[in-house]
Parts: sequence; C-alpha cells; structure tokens
Amino acid sequence: MLLLVPALLTVLAASPADGGLLSSPDRRVRSTDRRIAELLQVGVDRSATFANLVRSINASDVIVYIEAARALPNALAGRLLLLPMAAHQRYLRIQVRGDLPSHDLIALIGHELRHALEIAEDPSVRDSPAMLSLYQRIGHPSAGALHSYDTVAAQNTGRKVRLELAS
Repeated sequence: MLLLVPALLTVLAASPADGGLLSSPDRRVRSTDRRIAELLQVGVDRSATFANLVRSINASDVIVYIEAARALPNALAGRLLLLPMAAHQRYLRIQVRGDLPSHDLIALIGHELRHALEIAEDPSVRDSPAMLSLYQRIGHPSAGALHSYDTVAAQNTGRKVRLELAS
C-alpha cells in the first residue's frame, strides 16, 4: 500500500491543468502570495495571452517573483525591479497594488509580465544601467517615479488580457 501512494502522487503532479506552467519545479513565474498565485492561475486558464507570457518566460533565463506591494508611489499600480544576479541567474521582482479588483490585477500582472519578457529577450540586461538603457531604447517615460518607463507592447498586453478575461 505504501508503494501506491507515491505512484498516485507522481501521476497527479505530472498532469496539472495548466501543463505545468505554474506548478513545475522549474517554473520561472512565482509568488508566495496566495491571492497572487490564485490570480496567476486564473490568468493562465482564461487568457491565452497571459498563458503565452508565462510560457515564454518559463523558456527564458529569468526568474520572476510577483508580490502584492504594501506601498507603491501613488501614481504606480505596478512596477518591475531587476534584482542583483546570483550564480549567473537573472531575477526580476514584480510589485503590484494588491487592492485592485481581480480582473484589473490580472491585467496589470500581464502588463508587468510583458516587461519581464522584454528583459528576458535582451541578454545584455544584467544590471540596472543596462535595464535603463533598454527602456530608453524601447519605451517612453511615464509618470510616477524617476527612471519610470512603459512600452506600447506592455500597454497592449494589459488591454488584451483584460478583454480575454471579460469574454
């Protein structure tokens, strides 16, 4: 009987509904916040755009941690931060306002995941000056904080995720 339990657990772990996008030990999009983790699952399940972002980041060399921020500047609903490299690994942290309605928050996370993918697609972004240089090239300044940039791609992604959630 003890042999059946591990076999059953292996089968269940090998066939998650999201194809392992959020449950694989090798996943690249992570959160320790239960609400954020639940919203990530809703995003993957209900938005093809959101699922494709997670899939693309999972195929990259960045690891993205998403958290609800307790304090963001008033003009910001979310932001992406590049963390110091460790063992040649690029880490990003997405902070979002946790008090937003669920669909707004999922769309915002999609917007920020698009920024994470922009960084993942540029292997030269390994420190803050390189990230600033990337966004000076591909983005436009936005209100909210010093060195705050946005991209048309991220704005369009947020809108597309919101539409997919509504349908």
